[in-house]
Amino acid sequence: MRIGVVGVGRAGNALTDALLADEDARGVEYVAEAVAIDTDAGDLNSLDRVDEQRRHLLGAVHTDGEGTAGDAKLAAEIVREERPELQAAVDAIPVGSVDATVVIAALGGGTGAGVAPAVVDLLTQLTGTPVYTVGILPGVAEVGGDGGATGVSDGPKRTDDAVAGDHADRPLSSNAAGAVRALSAASDDLLLADLDVWRASGAPYTPAWDRLDTDLTTRLGSLFAAGETDAPTPERILDASELHNTLGAGGVSAVGSASNAVENGRREGLVGGLLDRVTGADGPAVDEGEAVSVATNTTRKALTHRLSLPCDLTSASRAAVVFHAPPAWLSRRGLERARSLVEEETGVPEIRWGDYPDPTAEEFRVTVLVTGVDRADRLAALRPDEFDA
Repeated sequence: MRIGVVGVGRAGNALTDALLADEDARGVEYVAEAVAIDTDAGDLNSLDRVDEQRRHLLGAVHTDGEGTAGDAKLAAEIVREERPELQAAVDAIPVGSVDATVVIAALGGGTGAGVAPAVVDLLTQLTGTPVYTVGILPGVAEVGGDGGATGVSDGPKRTDDAVAGDHADRPLSSNAAGAVRALSAASDDLLLADLDVWRASGAPYTPAWDRLDTDLTTRLGSLFAAGETDAPTPERILDASELHNTLGAGGVSAVGSASNAVENGRREGLVGGLLDRVTGADGPAVDEGEAVSVATNTTRKALTHRLSLPCDLTSASRAAVVFHAPPAWLSRRGLERARSLVEEETGVPEIRWGDYPDPTAEEFRVTVLVTGVDRADRLAALRPDEFDA
Protein backbone atom coordinates (compact mmCIF):
# COMPACT_ATOMS: atom_id res chain seq x y z
CA MET A 1 0.00 0.00 0.00
CA ARG A 2 1.38 3.38 -1.00
CA ILE A 3 0.66 5.91 1.73
CA GLY A 4 1.06 9.55 2.58
CA VAL A 5 1.97 10.13 6.22
CA VAL A 6 1.21 13.16 8.40
CA GLY A 7 2.83 13.20 11.83
CA VAL A 8 1.31 15.51 14.44
CA GLY A 9 3.13 16.41 17.66
CA ARG A 10 6.34 15.01 19.09
CA ALA A 11 5.37 11.34 19.22
CA GLY A 12 3.53 11.37 15.90
CA ASN A 13 6.52 12.91 14.17
CA ALA A 14 8.95 10.49 15.83
CA LEU A 15 6.91 7.59 14.45
CA THR A 16 6.76 9.23 11.02
CA ASP A 17 10.55 9.51 11.04
CA ALA A 18 10.76 5.86 12.13
CA LEU A 19 8.50 4.72 9.27
CA LEU A 20 10.82 6.39 6.77
CA ALA A 21 13.75 4.54 8.36
CA ASP A 22 11.78 1.27 8.20
CA GLU A 23 11.08 1.85 4.51
CA ASP A 24 14.79 2.31 3.83
CA ALA A 25 15.70 -0.80 5.82
CA ARG A 26 13.20 -2.97 3.95
CA GLY A 27 14.18 -1.64 0.54
CA VAL A 28 10.46 -1.48 -0.28
CA GLU A 29 8.92 1.89 -1.09
CA TYR A 30 5.58 2.43 0.61
CA VAL A 31 5.74 6.06 1.84
CA ALA A 32 4.98 8.43 -1.03
CA GLU A 33 5.33 11.58 1.08
CA ALA A 34 5.77 12.44 4.76
CA VAL A 35 4.79 15.67 6.53
CA ALA A 36 5.49 16.76 10.12
CA ILE A 37 3.31 19.26 12.02
CA ASP A 38 4.10 20.54 15.50
CA THR A 39 3.87 23.50 17.86
CA ASP A 40 7.39 22.86 19.19
CA ALA A 41 10.23 24.06 16.95
CA GLY A 42 12.85 22.02 18.79
CA ASP A 43 11.01 18.79 18.18
CA LEU A 44 10.66 19.54 14.47
CA ASN A 45 14.37 20.32 14.23
CA SER A 46 15.26 17.02 15.89
CA LEU A 47 13.78 14.92 13.07
CA ASP A 48 16.24 13.02 10.89
CA ARG A 49 14.32 11.88 7.82
CA VAL A 50 11.31 14.09 7.21
CA ASP A 51 12.31 16.65 4.57
CA GLU A 52 12.88 20.09 6.11
CA GLN A 53 10.49 21.57 3.54
CA ARG A 54 7.78 19.25 4.89
CA ARG A 55 8.09 20.38 8.53
CA HIS A 56 5.44 22.87 9.61
CA LEU A 57 5.45 24.90 12.84
CA LEU A 58 2.08 26.11 14.10
CA GLY A 59 1.21 28.59 16.85
CA ALA A 60 4.55 30.33 17.31
CA VAL A 61 2.73 33.53 18.31
CA HIS A 62 0.93 31.70 21.12
CA THR A 63 3.70 29.35 22.24
CA ASP A 64 7.00 30.94 21.19
CA GLY A 65 7.64 27.66 19.41
CA GLU A 66 7.76 25.71 22.67
CA GLY A 67 4.60 23.62 22.42
CA THR A 68 1.07 23.88 23.79
CA ALA A 69 1.89 22.62 27.30
CA GLY A 70 -0.70 19.87 26.98
CA ASP A 71 -3.53 22.32 26.31
CA ALA A 72 -5.72 20.78 23.60
CA LYS A 73 -8.05 23.79 23.63
CA LEU A 74 -5.12 26.09 22.86
CA ALA A 75 -4.08 23.74 20.04
CA ALA A 76 -7.61 23.85 18.61
CA GLU A 77 -7.55 27.66 18.77
CA ILE A 78 -4.23 27.70 16.92
CA VAL A 79 -5.74 25.50 14.23
CA ARG A 80 -8.64 27.92 13.76
CA GLU A 81 -6.30 30.90 13.45
CA GLU A 82 -3.71 29.19 11.25
CA ARG A 83 -5.87 27.04 9.02
CA PRO A 84 -4.09 28.26 5.83
CA GLU A 85 -0.75 27.02 7.21
CA LEU A 86 -2.33 23.70 8.13
CA GLN A 87 -3.88 23.49 4.67
CA ALA A 88 -0.47 24.11 3.10
CA ALA A 89 0.98 21.28 5.16
CA VAL A 90 -1.57 18.67 4.08
CA ASP A 91 -1.50 19.90 0.48
CA ALA A 92 1.98 18.35 0.22
CA ILE A 93 0.43 14.86 0.33
CA PRO A 94 -0.03 13.65 -3.29
CA VAL A 95 -3.56 12.44 -2.62
CA GLY A 96 -4.08 11.45 -6.24
CA SER A 97 -1.23 8.93 -6.20
CA VAL A 98 -1.56 7.25 -2.81
CA ASP A 99 -3.79 4.41 -1.67
CA ALA A 100 -4.42 6.07 1.70
CA THR A 101 -3.19 8.80 4.02
CA VAL A 102 -2.15 7.94 7.58
CA VAL A 103 -2.23 10.55 10.35
CA ILE A 104 -0.12 9.67 13.41
CA ALA A 105 -0.43 11.36 16.81
CA ALA A 106 -0.20 10.78 20.54
CA LEU A 107 -3.63 11.57 21.94
CA GLY A 108 -2.76 12.62 25.49
CA GLY A 109 -0.89 15.83 24.69
CA GLY A 110 -2.27 19.13 23.51
CA THR A 111 -0.89 19.17 19.97
CA GLY A 112 -1.89 15.64 19.06
CA ALA A 113 -5.37 15.86 20.60
CA GLY A 114 -6.06 19.37 19.34
CA VAL A 115 -4.53 19.33 15.86
CA ALA A 116 -4.89 15.75 14.57
CA PRO A 117 -8.72 15.89 14.19
CA ALA A 118 -8.39 19.07 12.08
CA VAL A 119 -5.75 17.38 9.89
CA VAL A 120 -8.06 14.42 9.30
CA ASP A 121 -10.93 16.77 8.49
CA LEU A 122 -8.87 18.64 5.89
CA LEU A 123 -7.61 15.44 4.31
CA THR A 124 -11.08 13.95 3.96
CA GLN A 125 -12.10 17.08 2.07
CA LEU A 126 -9.08 16.78 -0.24
CA THR A 127 -9.23 13.13 -1.21
CA GLY A 128 -11.58 10.31 -2.03
CA THR A 129 -9.10 7.75 -0.72
CA PRO A 130 -9.25 6.58 2.90
CA VAL A 131 -7.76 8.56 5.76
CA TYR A 132 -6.58 6.37 8.64
CA THR A 133 -5.34 7.51 12.04
CA VAL A 134 -2.78 5.86 14.29
CA GLY A 135 -3.38 7.15 17.81
CA ILE A 136 -1.24 6.52 20.89
CA LEU A 137 -3.06 6.43 24.21
CA PRO A 138 -1.16 7.85 27.21
CA GLY A 139 -0.26 5.57 30.07
CA VAL A 140 -2.81 5.43 32.86
CA ALA A 141 -0.23 6.62 35.39
CA GLU A 142 1.48 9.05 33.03
CA VAL A 143 1.39 12.68 34.15
CA GLY A 144 1.90 15.86 32.19
CA GLY A 145 5.05 17.31 33.64
CA ASP A 146 7.62 14.61 33.09
CA GLY A 147 6.16 11.66 31.26
CA GLY A 148 6.78 9.61 34.38
CA ALA A 149 4.53 7.36 36.39
CA THR A 150 2.82 8.80 39.47
CA GLY A 151 5.39 11.55 39.72
CA VAL A 152 8.43 9.43 38.84
CA SER A 153 10.37 11.60 36.42
CA ASP A 154 12.12 9.89 33.53
CA GLY A 155 13.27 12.73 31.36
CA PRO A 156 11.70 14.68 28.48
CA LYS A 157 8.05 13.96 27.85
CA ARG A 158 7.12 12.12 24.68
CA THR A 159 3.33 12.44 24.67
CA ASP A 160 3.60 15.67 22.69
CA ASP A 161 4.94 18.67 24.46
CA ALA A 162 6.20 19.57 27.90
CA VAL A 163 3.55 20.56 30.42
CA ALA A 164 4.59 23.19 32.88
CA GLY A 165 3.34 25.59 35.51
CA ASP A 166 -0.21 25.14 36.75
CA HIS A 167 -0.75 22.19 34.39
CA ALA A 168 2.17 20.05 35.55
CA ASP A 169 -0.17 17.40 36.99
CA ARG A 170 -2.78 17.60 34.23
CA PRO A 171 -4.27 14.12 33.59
CA LEU A 172 -3.84 13.12 29.98
CA SER A 173 -6.94 10.93 29.79
CA SER A 174 -9.33 13.83 29.17
CA ASN A 175 -7.36 14.86 26.07
CA ALA A 176 -7.28 11.27 24.90
CA ALA A 177 -11.02 10.72 25.43
CA GLY A 178 -11.92 13.75 23.33
CA ALA A 179 -9.43 12.84 20.62
CA VAL A 180 -10.62 9.23 20.38
CA ARG A 181 -14.18 10.44 20.02
CA ALA A 182 -13.31 12.97 17.31
CA LEU A 183 -10.93 10.74 15.37
CA SER A 184 -13.05 7.59 15.41
CA ALA A 185 -15.86 9.67 13.90
CA ALA A 186 -13.74 11.51 11.32
CA SER A 187 -11.25 8.81 10.24
CA ASP A 188 -11.98 5.81 8.07
CA ASP A 189 -10.28 3.82 10.80
CA LEU A 190 -8.56 4.59 14.11
CA LEU A 191 -5.76 2.19 15.05
CA LEU A 192 -4.87 2.56 18.72
CA ALA A 193 -1.72 1.75 20.65
CA ASP A 194 -1.82 1.86 24.46
CA LEU A 195 1.51 3.01 25.89
CA ASP A 196 1.02 0.83 28.97
CA VAL A 197 1.37 -2.26 26.76
CA TRP A 198 5.08 -1.44 26.44
CA ARG A 199 5.71 -0.32 30.02
CA ALA A 200 7.11 -2.70 32.60
CA SER A 201 5.17 -2.61 35.86
CA GLY A 202 6.22 0.35 38.01
CA ALA A 203 8.88 1.48 35.52
CA PRO A 204 9.26 4.97 34.03
CA TYR A 205 7.62 5.70 30.70
CA THR A 206 10.60 6.77 28.59
CA PRO A 207 11.76 3.18 27.92
CA ALA A 208 8.16 2.30 27.05
CA TRP A 209 8.10 5.02 24.40
CA ASP A 210 11.28 3.64 22.86
CA ARG A 211 9.85 0.11 22.75
CA LEU A 212 6.56 1.37 21.32
CA ASP A 213 8.39 3.26 18.56
CA THR A 214 10.29 0.16 17.50
CA ASP A 215 7.43 -2.34 17.75
CA LEU A 216 4.68 -0.20 16.25
CA THR A 217 6.87 0.91 13.34
CA THR A 218 7.71 -2.73 12.52
CA ARG A 219 4.02 -3.70 12.64
CA LEU A 220 2.86 -0.84 10.45
CA GLY A 221 5.74 -1.37 8.03
CA SER A 222 4.84 -5.06 7.68
CA LEU A 223 1.24 -4.18 6.79
CA PHE A 224 2.01 -1.37 4.34
CA ALA A 225 4.98 -3.05 2.63
CA ALA A 226 3.32 -6.45 2.17
CA GLY A 227 1.64 -5.58 -1.11
CA GLU A 228 4.62 -3.67 -2.51
CA THR A 229 7.10 -6.54 -2.78
CA ASP A 230 7.20 -8.94 -5.74
CA ALA A 231 10.59 -10.65 -5.53
CA PRO A 232 10.49 -13.44 -4.55
CA THR A 233 6.89 -13.92 -5.65
CA PRO A 234 4.51 -14.20 -2.67
CA GLU A 235 2.12 -17.11 -2.38
CA ARG A 236 -0.63 -14.56 -1.74
CA ILE A 237 -0.54 -10.76 -1.80
CA LEU A 238 -2.25 -8.63 0.82
CA ASP A 239 -2.68 -5.58 -1.41
CA ALA A 240 -4.17 -2.15 -0.82
CA SER A 241 -7.70 -3.22 -1.70
CA GLU A 242 -7.63 -6.04 0.85
CA LEU A 243 -6.27 -3.73 3.55
CA HIS A 244 -8.99 -1.20 2.70
CA ASN A 245 -11.62 -3.91 3.00
CA THR A 246 -10.24 -4.96 6.37
CA LEU A 247 -10.06 -1.42 7.70
CA GLY A 248 -13.42 -0.63 6.14
CA ALA A 249 -15.15 -1.90 9.27
CA GLY A 250 -14.51 1.57 10.70
CA GLY A 251 -14.29 2.31 14.40
CA VAL A 252 -11.24 1.11 16.33
CA SER A 253 -8.46 -1.30 15.37
CA ALA A 254 -5.48 -2.96 17.01
CA VAL A 255 -2.36 -4.65 15.67
CA GLY A 256 -0.29 -7.45 17.15
CA SER A 257 2.99 -9.01 16.13
CA ALA A 258 5.41 -11.73 17.18
CA SER A 259 8.50 -13.39 15.76
CA ASN A 260 10.60 -16.53 16.11
CA ALA A 261 14.22 -16.85 14.99
CA VAL A 262 14.70 -19.24 12.06
CA GLU A 263 17.63 -20.40 9.94
CA ASN A 264 17.67 -18.68 6.56
CA GLY A 265 20.67 -20.59 5.15
CA ARG A 266 22.02 -17.59 3.28
CA ARG A 267 25.77 -17.29 2.87
CA GLU A 268 27.41 -14.24 4.36
CA GLY A 269 29.45 -11.62 2.55
CA LEU A 270 29.45 -10.26 -0.98
CA VAL A 271 30.73 -13.47 -2.59
CA GLY A 272 28.33 -15.69 -0.67
CA GLY A 273 25.39 -13.48 -1.52
CA LEU A 274 26.38 -13.48 -5.19
CA LEU A 275 26.61 -17.27 -5.24
CA ASP A 276 23.15 -17.53 -3.68
CA ARG A 277 21.70 -15.31 -6.40
CA VAL A 278 23.48 -17.16 -9.21
CA THR A 279 22.48 -20.62 -7.96
CA GLY A 280 18.97 -19.56 -7.02
CA ALA A 281 19.43 -20.69 -3.43
CA ASP A 282 16.39 -19.79 -1.38
CA GLY A 283 17.42 -21.16 1.99
CA PRO A 284 17.72 -24.50 3.75
CA ALA A 285 15.40 -27.46 3.37
CA VAL A 286 12.78 -27.03 6.08
CA ASP A 287 10.84 -29.84 7.67
CA GLU A 288 7.15 -29.36 6.89
CA GLY A 289 6.07 -30.15 10.42
CA GLU A 290 8.50 -27.63 11.86
CA ALA A 291 7.33 -24.95 9.41
CA VAL A 292 3.71 -25.54 10.43
CA SER A 293 4.62 -25.43 14.12
CA VAL A 294 6.56 -22.17 13.79
CA ALA A 295 3.75 -20.53 11.81
CA THR A 296 1.01 -21.48 14.27
CA ASN A 297 3.00 -20.80 17.46
CA THR A 298 4.12 -17.39 16.23
CA THR A 299 0.58 -16.50 15.19
CA ARG A 300 -0.81 -17.52 18.58
CA LYS A 301 1.78 -15.29 20.26
CA ALA A 302 0.95 -12.37 17.96
CA LEU A 303 -2.67 -12.55 19.10
CA THR A 304 -1.82 -12.50 22.79
CA HIS A 305 1.54 -10.78 23.26
CA ARG A 306 1.52 -6.98 23.28
CA LEU A 307 -1.54 -6.44 21.14
CA SER A 308 -1.40 -2.67 20.63
CA LEU A 309 -4.80 -2.29 22.31
CA PRO A 310 -5.69 -5.13 24.68
CA CYS A 311 -9.24 -6.09 23.72
CA ASP A 312 -11.74 -8.88 23.36
CA LEU A 313 -10.67 -10.42 20.07
CA THR A 314 -14.12 -11.85 19.50
CA SER A 315 -15.49 -8.30 19.30
CA ALA A 316 -13.49 -7.66 16.09
CA SER A 317 -15.48 -7.72 12.86
CA ARG A 318 -12.59 -8.14 10.38
CA ALA A 319 -8.96 -9.28 10.44
CA ALA A 320 -5.86 -9.52 8.25
CA VAL A 321 -2.54 -11.32 8.67
CA VAL A 322 0.94 -10.86 7.13
CA PHE A 323 3.57 -13.63 7.30
CA HIS A 324 7.14 -12.34 6.80
CA ALA A 325 9.90 -14.96 6.64
CA PRO A 326 12.56 -16.62 4.47
CA PRO A 327 10.79 -18.31 1.52
CA ALA A 328 11.59 -21.85 2.65
CA TRP A 329 9.65 -21.31 5.89
CA LEU A 330 6.47 -20.11 4.20
CA SER A 331 4.77 -23.49 3.99
CA ARG A 332 1.32 -23.26 2.43
CA ARG A 333 -0.03 -25.72 4.99
CA GLY A 334 1.54 -23.74 7.81
CA LEU A 335 0.05 -20.46 6.59
CA GLU A 336 -3.39 -22.00 6.21
CA ARG A 337 -3.22 -23.45 9.73
CA ALA A 338 -2.14 -20.07 11.09
CA ARG A 339 -4.94 -18.29 9.25
CA SER A 340 -7.43 -20.79 10.67
CA LEU A 341 -6.09 -20.08 14.16
CA VAL A 342 -6.84 -16.36 13.74
CA GLU A 343 -10.32 -17.28 12.55
CA GLU A 344 -10.88 -19.44 15.63
CA GLU A 345 -9.61 -16.82 18.08
CA THR A 346 -11.53 -13.90 16.59
CA GLY A 347 -14.64 -15.55 15.18
CA VAL A 348 -14.10 -13.56 11.97
CA PRO A 349 -15.28 -15.86 9.15
CA GLU A 350 -12.96 -14.62 6.40
CA ILE A 351 -9.37 -13.71 7.27
CA ARG A 352 -7.50 -11.76 4.63
CA TRP A 353 -3.83 -12.66 4.49
CA GLY A 354 -0.62 -12.31 2.56
CA ASP A 355 2.96 -13.47 2.77
CA TYR A 356 6.17 -11.50 2.43
CA PRO A 357 9.03 -13.81 1.29
CA ASP A 358 12.34 -12.29 2.36
CA PRO A 359 15.56 -14.25 1.72
CA THR A 360 17.46 -11.95 4.10
CA ALA A 361 15.06 -12.42 7.03
CA GLU A 362 16.36 -14.25 10.09
CA GLU A 363 12.99 -14.62 11.77
CA PHE A 364 9.45 -15.75 11.08
CA ARG A 365 7.26 -12.73 11.85
CA VAL A 366 3.48 -12.63 12.01
CA THR A 367 1.52 -9.35 12.06
CA VAL A 368 -2.19 -9.49 12.85
CA LEU A 369 -4.61 -6.59 12.30
CA VAL A 370 -8.05 -6.74 13.95
CA THR A 371 -10.64 -4.06 13.14
CA GLY A 372 -14.08 -2.99 14.25
CA VAL A 373 -13.18 -3.73 17.89
CA ASP A 374 -15.86 -2.63 20.36
CA ARG A 375 -14.87 -4.32 23.65
CA ALA A 376 -11.71 -3.07 25.35
CA ASP A 377 -11.21 -2.06 28.98
CA ARG A 378 -9.15 1.00 28.10
CA LEU A 379 -11.77 2.33 25.69
CA ALA A 380 -14.52 1.67 28.21
CA ALA A 381 -12.61 3.76 30.76
CA LEU A 382 -12.14 6.62 28.29
CA ARG A 383 -15.61 6.47 26.76
CA PRO A 384 -17.91 4.44 29.03
CA ASP A 385 -21.01 5.49 27.08
CA GLU A 386 -19.78 4.00 23.79
CA PHE A 387 -17.55 0.97 24.46
CA ASP A 388 -18.04 -2.18 26.48
CA ALA A 389 -15.35 -3.35 28.87
